[in-house]
Amino acid sequence: MTLAISSPDSTQRRPSRLAAVSSTESKVTPIGRARRKNVSPQPASISVPTIGRGATPTKVAAVKILPNRQLKPVWLRSLLSIQRTSSVITFLLLSCTLTVYGWTVYGQQRWSEEYQKLETLRRSEQQLSAASVVLKHQIATAAENPETGLAPQQPQDMIFLEPAPERQVPAANLDPQSTQKSTGETPLGY
Repeated sequence: MTLAISSPDSTQRRPSRLAAVSSTESKVTPIGRARRKNVSPQPASISVPTIGRGATPTKVAAVKILPNRQLKPVWLRSLLSIQRTSSVITFLLLSCTLTVYGWTVYGQQRWSEEYQKLETLRRSEQQLSAASVVLKHQIATAAENPETGLAPQQPQDMIFLEPAPERQVPAANLDPQSTQKSTGETPLGY
């Protein structure tokens, strides 16, 4: 099956099998002529004779003319605007979702790193407290050894200090408001 369509505006004409058929025998109206006349041509099929002996004519498929580009209906325009709007909203939601997901993953990674630091600090604290206890035990066992020259405390070696006598506040430095406060009840906050 052979089909040839040529634009009415084209300057170069290519030879085709349809050129062999005269315009009077053809039932096909060219697209440009049909648009100029505002006549809608009916789809037609033509038979094109083939060149050669005993060949049968070939049928060419029917060609429909598409209508001119007109304004789209209101419902179609509204559906297209809804599609554009939903595409933008979908893009924004997707970017927000990926951002929140990234923050979550980053937060979890930071938390695990800080948790590992905390665990190492806890282990080192336990090791330091264990080392402190071992050191105290070593000092106590060394003090019991008579070769170190350390002797246990005796009550006669203790020094006792007597408390200092109470000082009297001079009366000239007292103001009357402070004496009223001191003679009254002490506040509940103390």
